[in-house]
Amino acid sequence: MQKQYDKRISPLSGIAVFICFFLLIFSVSYTTETKENPPDRTTFKVLNSFPHDPTAFTQGFVYRDGFLYESTGLYGKSSLRKINPATGEVIAKTSLSREFFGEGLTILGDSIYQLTWKSGQGFIYDKENLERKGSFTYSKEGWGLTDDGASLIMSDGSEKLYFLSPESFRVTKVLSVKEGGSPVRGLNELEYAGGKIYCNIWHSDDIVVVNPESGVVERRISLGELRKRLSLPERAEVLNGIAWKSSSDTFFITGKRWSEVFEIELGPVFP
Repeated sequence: MQKQYDKRISPLSGIAVFICFFLLIFSVSYTTETKENPPDRTTFKVLNSFPHDPTAFTQGFVYRDGFLYESTGLYGKSSLRKINPATGEVIAKTSLSREFFGEGLTILGDSIYQLTWKSGQGFIYDKENLERKGSFTYSKEGWGLTDDGASLIMSDGSEKLYFLSPESFRVTKVLSVKEGGSPVRGLNELEYAGGKIYCNIWHSDDIVVVNPESGVVERRISLGELRKRLSLPERAEVLNGIAWKSSSDTFFITGKRWSEVFEIELGPVFP
């Protein structure tokens, strides 16, 4: 009788073992495929510091052809500025109407594109004289703005980046940014540099470096140390200005109401 009982349960035991083995392999495979390594942390070196208007509520920052271009925010104080980086002198300035809160900024060709916060309205300017030559609309809040040479790339404070056609301004791609498998929210000021998207995280002095294809954060740069170098640290708010100087592969960094702009060079990563 015992022998017959063993024969009866033996096939069931084999099936159970097979199912357990399959689930184990699937679990390992799933974990391996979905788990992402934490991003590398990156060192930096301060090369120079330059004066910056400490009243400027910096929202967008771009370097082109020897000049810094800056978008400033706050209702009634928003503007677009062309700046001598060595002296901080504002060479040209266009003010926005009081109903607009200036936000992200990028330059594509000979045109400057500027976002506003909640109005769903963007503006296009001539790069040389800052004269307004057009406008465009979008459905999200406007936060950061950059471009990859073909598309405008916009943030809205979430974990998503929106790629827009510079002709139709329609969304052509939505990229979700992830760090260690989790969404990174609060994406704000943006800069496209060396094939990667540099994103400042709102309410922090950190920048994450994002793969534009996968959305994975590959590096994190903590720049809170720059605050110790400010001549007016008591007025300074969060970091919110990233401008890449491609000729030297350095970055101009500033923030809301910062008294200085710092030129930094990124160093090697460390564990």
